[in-house]
Amino acid sequence: MKILFITPQVGRKANGQYVRTWQMEPLTIATLYALTPSDIEVEYVDERLGETPDYEKKYDLVAITVETYTAKRAYEIALEYQRRNIKVILGGYHVTLIPDEARRFADAICIRTAESQWTQIITDLRRNELRHTYNTPPLVQYEFVIPDRTIFGSRKYFKLSCVETGRGCPLSCNFCSIAAGSNSTYRARAIDSVLKDITQTGGNSIFFVEDNFVGNIRHAKELLTAIKGLGIRWVGQGTLTMARDEQLLALMRDSGCIGVLIGFESLDAATLQLMNKNVNIKMGSFKDHIKRLHEFGIALYGTFIFGYDSQTYSDILETAKRATEFGIFMAAFNHLMPFPGTPLYQTLKQEGRLTHETWWLDPNFRFGQVPFNPKHMTPEELRQGCLEARKKFYGWHSIIHRGIHNISGNCGYLSKAGAYLWINTMLRKEIDQKDGLPLGNEPAIPQPLIKNEIAL
Repeated sequence: MKILFITPQVGRKANGQYVRTWQMEPLTIATLYALTPSDIEVEYVDERLGETPDYEKKYDLVAITVETYTAKRAYEIALEYQRRNIKVILGGYHVTLIPDEARRFADAICIRTAESQWTQIITDLRRNELRHTYNTPPLVQYEFVIPDRTIFGSRKYFKLSCVETGRGCPLSCNFCSIAAGSNSTYRARAIDSVLKDITQTGGNSIFFVEDNFVGNIRHAKELLTAIKGLGIRWVGQGTLTMARDEQLLALMRDSGCIGVLIGFESLDAATLQLMNKNVNIKMGSFKDHIKRLHEFGIALYGTFIFGYDSQTYSDILETAKRATEFGIFMAAFNHLMPFPGTPLYQTLKQEGRLTHETWWLDPNFRFGQVPFNPKHMTPEELRQGCLEARKKFYGWHSIIHRGIHNISGNCGYLSKAGAYLWINTMLRKEIDQKDGLPLGNEPAIPQPLIKNEIAL
């Protein structure tokens, strides 16, 4: 028996060029590989690295992980294999959020986590009794699996080993597909499992990939205490609430934390309220909390979103200015994207403001395009505003200012200073690299083999 795993690309430029940026290890693939019996032959294709599927090869199953931006390409690949009578299974957050769409392009779909279902999927495949849907109910308990990274071979991924310490997020931000897909719940991973996973990566540079590392503060502190002596350097993602707990910050510093991604999203309370991100409203002065993180030697990657009804074009540029003043290591300035299955998507659809209802499948849609009508600017003004904010933040004046005025957070030691300069220079070059990128490879998806209405 033979299975092919595929990580699809977003798309290619008109000249056929694929935009390669910061490819991380696809943990989903390594996890499924770890669960696959040794008597099954396995192959892997990562299109993000320029690899391409061989449609003439025979497989018993093709398994594709699907994100919203890669959905069109994933469906294109699925249809090519189905035309050759090869079974296809699709999974991932996009499939979890809108399963009725995914069913149109696959023999089977996997909703939510695969850990509790993959063994049954393999059993059914052997019996030629593959079900149409495999679904783990939200509250079902499952064990985290140590990923088998040997499937990556010699592939060159970004030099951070990806490890999960938990999954999901307890917040309810209305734009977030993670919150929607996890029903705003956070599941902590057993600490001994995390330690074993870190050890098996074979590296000392770790990225804790879950969206909210501090989703359970007690668990986070216990984990940080346990990894303190491992001699690793790590980065993660979380909320600004961590800045209120100096014991936590000390544990982060002493366990090797060099930086965290924090979703500020907005510096304006009215906008945060529209996002349903009340946790940031309660934080008070962002400046004081950012300063405290920097004092503990923790660099910040701040993310900001624009396009809510309370925001104007000038708010975008003002945010970029303040992010520079805060001395943030790096930042993302993105326009709001209505991801399917989120409360935000439903609201904009009900208000008749979506200009591309299924933008992720639309052959005319391009990466960077705004698929809805903002209240105080045009879609194009919103897009240009985000580009302008990136240009200001990654201009040389801002890079130098942030480096000099925040030495403790950004340039506390020689290697960190070098990383600061290198990363900011790279991001300066990539400001509009993906802008205008078509989704998928084909101009339009052909009529699917399995016909159903898309339920959004």
